[in-house]
Amino acid sequence: MSLSVEQAGVIASEDNHNLVLALPGAGKTHTMISFISNLVQNPANKVIALTFTQAAAAEMKARVGKLVRGQKRKQVFVSTFHSLIWSQTKKHPSFSGRKLLTGASAKRVSDFIIEEYRRLLSIGEDVYVNVYETHDKHGNEYVEPKLKAKKLKFKTISNLLLKELSVTPFHDTISFDFEDEFPKGIEHFYTYYLNKLAALKYWPMDIMCVEITKALLVGDIEPIDSTQIIVDEFQDTDLVQYSWVKCHGLGGAMITCVGDDDQSIYSFRGALGVAGMRMFQDDFNVKFHTLSMCYRCGSEILNSAGAVVAQNKDRIDKEMNSGSTDEGEVFFHGVQDLDEEHEGILDMINENEDKSVAVLARTNGELDVLEAYLKSENGIDCTRLNSKSIWESDNLKVLLNFFCSIIQLNTTAHLIPSLVYLRESQEQIVQINQSLDGLGFGHCNTHEWSLQPITISFHQKCQQYWHLSTCTDEEEIRMFIHDVCNTLGDYLGKGIQDFKLTFIEILHGINREQLVDKLQWIEDQTNQKSKKKASSELPVLTTFHGSKGLEWDVVWLKGLDEGNIPHKMPGTIMNEETIEEERRLLYVAMSRAKTKLYLSWLGTASRFLTNPFDVENFI
Repeated sequence: MSLSVEQAGVIASEDNHNLVLALPGAGKTHTMISFISNLVQNPANKVIALTFTQAAAAEMKARVGKLVRGQKRKQVFVSTFHSLIWSQTKKHPSFSGRKLLTGASAKRVSDFIIEEYRRLLSIGEDVYVNVYETHDKHGNEYVEPKLKAKKLKFKTISNLLLKELSVTPFHDTISFDFEDEFPKGIEHFYTYYLNKLAALKYWPMDIMCVEITKALLVGDIEPIDSTQIIVDEFQDTDLVQYSWVKCHGLGGAMITCVGDDDQSIYSFRGALGVAGMRMFQDDFNVKFHTLSMCYRCGSEILNSAGAVVAQNKDRIDKEMNSGSTDEGEVFFHGVQDLDEEHEGILDMINENEDKSVAVLARTNGELDVLEAYLKSENGIDCTRLNSKSIWESDNLKVLLNFFCSIIQLNTTAHLIPSLVYLRESQEQIVQINQSLDGLGFGHCNTHEWSLQPITISFHQKCQQYWHLSTCTDEEEIRMFIHDVCNTLGDYLGKGIQDFKLTFIEILHGINREQLVDKLQWIEDQTNQKSKKKASSELPVLTTFHGSKGLEWDVVWLKGLDEGNIPHKMPGTIMNEETIEEERRLLYVAMSRAKTKLYLSWLGTASRFLTNPFDVENFI
């Protein structure tokens, strides 16, 4: 594969620190592999290529292996940040010989140490703090900050502190709101925490990364012997990772960072985005490159995506040119209701059976309803990326158990899981099961048993609604579901309570008349023994975030209404930074399309569309 003039300029820049801005589909991986191939022509070069995921590292290793062979392959080391930093623990006597922890196991160890510390200093389980709240739980800003007294668990405050300490190696710059809640100071707590980790021989991943980086900064660990370090997806680096890279640059390695500030969508993980690129330029004498030719998107698609992201103020201005032989098409659809949007998506899928197709949404909940519609009414299977199929959803299975128990559909199979979920005693569950004799729970005489109040309430609903098995009235079914969920209340949990609207939509979309037949259809889907394997021929459903790094011939973005994007997550403060990230997220999703891009919204279109486009003319 030949190189463009821009790509060749990067490859020839081996004696510089390089910042390479690469548009979507600009061939950045091809450029990096070619750069590595050129570097290893010099036997003195030792190249480290860094990625963020094991999958990306595996792909790069495979591509490097095809181009770089023999002894030259030993000059290249491809790794994730975490794996490489983990290898450095062996170079520090106090850091080696430990078990690496992630996720829930890391949390359990941290909670154990926090509890030991709390008892050592006789700190109460709960602490009372005064906090100034500037936004409500929905992210809306108050006219004036409100001072509120809150009771918080000491464990909660301690974990918040550990999170603050793990995102920067420069701990002297940390300002922590609850510093007064630590009687001997934050540093005393953190030293105790680190000493306990050492005694237990554990390393939580995030703490390991920050401590190795601190050791590099003060000279306790030497930088890895390398002449060149190449960082892929540089916009996703956090402060700890950038500081690690910077230490190696100051140690003599030439740094090449490849990424796109317009595709920075992970601030919730601490990604620096454009700020990291500016840090790199401030810290080193950097040669700037742009890969401005997008070989993926047709010109109409690229221009539309570019018009959206150009509204952001905090970005690096860059040329955007399409190298595709197809001009591409962009279709705007304002719809009156969800059914109209779904029908449009169905038509699009049927019209493009010979092409790769994807439907992208801001949230998985939107995709759940769409997947149910496509399967239940039209028999269309889909491939779900980065999330479970709706038919594998735990929320769906829990509600299915309750409602099948009530209307007496396969009662035995559904009633016991329902009672277990309600935390009824094993003894009572056995007695209930033995007394069913082919009947539903509503026909049992429960007075002779010592049941929990919630089980009694559930029994009453079984008595009240068992006759709805043959119901065909959509409104009556809707009221039935709401009533049962309200009765079960907190036992269902917020996730399932939120899912009930999706459950109602699924029932509404199933092409069956009676409720029992609708529920039986759902059960058949959840009980399929052999799931269809993901196929490139099936339509793909994934979120905007899940689409990053992928491409399809035809892409439909749904739910682009003002109430949905920019998206307000619970507790998220909606400021200019979060809004600009939401706009970048839309840009990423739009730039997945090669030949056709569909944009749809319900009611009022998002400001991200109304500002650059006259969307009223497309309704």
